[in-house]
Amino acid sequence: MAAAAAGAGAGAAQEKQFPPALLSFFIYNPRFGPREGEGGCRMGSGPGSRGARLESSLVNSLIDWPLPDCFVLGVRQGPDNDKVYSSVLQQCYSMYKLFNGTFLRAMEDGGVKLLKERLEKFFHRYLQTLHLQSCDLLDIFGGISFFPLDKMTYLKIQSFINRVEESLSIPTLDFCRRLDSVVGPQLTVLASDICEQFNINKRVSGSEKEPQFKFIYFNHMNLAEKSTIHMRKTPSVSLTSVHPDLMKILGDINSDFTRVDEDEEIIVKAMSDYWVVGKKSDQRELYVILNQKNANLIEVN
Repeated sequence: MAAAAAGAGAGAAQEKQFPPALLSFFIYNPRFGPREGEGGCRMGSGPGSRGARLESSLVNSLIDWPLPDCFVLGVRQGPDNDKVYSSVLQQCYSMYKLFNGTFLRAMEDGGVKLLKERLEKFFHRYLQTLHLQSCDLLDIFGGISFFPLDKMTYLKIQSFINRVEESLSIPTLDFCRRLDSVVGPQLTVLASDICEQFNINKRVSGSEKEPQFKFIYFNHMNLAEKSTIHMRKTPSVSLTSVHPDLMKILGDINSDFTRVDEDEEIIVKAMSDYWVVGKKSDQRELYVILNQKNANLIEVN
């Protein structure tokens, strides 16, 4: 277990803060162009794709990609949170690969020319959908928010899945027709049950008082995630119920967790008197923000 004090003091609050933004985006491989002194070699596109000198307000993120000697470089401005933005860059490649295959596949199909064409076509559109100001700890996890169901609704869904798997086994045209006949009527009933369960959970959670703590949970084994900190989380909007300084502390704790393989616990006292606790155990991570200003370290632990 480790304990520390962190947060933004009066001096830090006076520093000029820049909203997170992607200034440049490069995909670079020195084998595909002139060598040093013979001109630049750049593949890529995006908002402000141009050379830029790194000022103190600019931070670059760098990750390796599967194509030999090839890497991506994103130049951004805004608060430091390299782990979050590195995860965003990794997601960029994952999305490209989903629709286009690997870089190596493009090289095999049509060489550098085809690879450049595919990169330009995909990233010109995709980068416009990135909203770095909405990225936080959940973008590192890339998890799934499982919907809570009562036992009977869960058993209905599981029984339905089992029947589908048992009666449909081959991907053919006849399979699609049989799938529609089996799935169609049942989905209407299940959707109604799930909607009813959602409304019940919403009424129950809406009547509860403001809790003294809020948390983010992630399970690496099944990618399950749950957050009571996020009131709304979409690709373009991240509406949280805590101050951005506390979200940054959560990201810093996560970065510390990735440096070691062992289970670990970190407790931080923020300048705003909030307590922030992170615990990693058995491929699970839990982050808790406590609004207990008068509590001491022993009580928080």
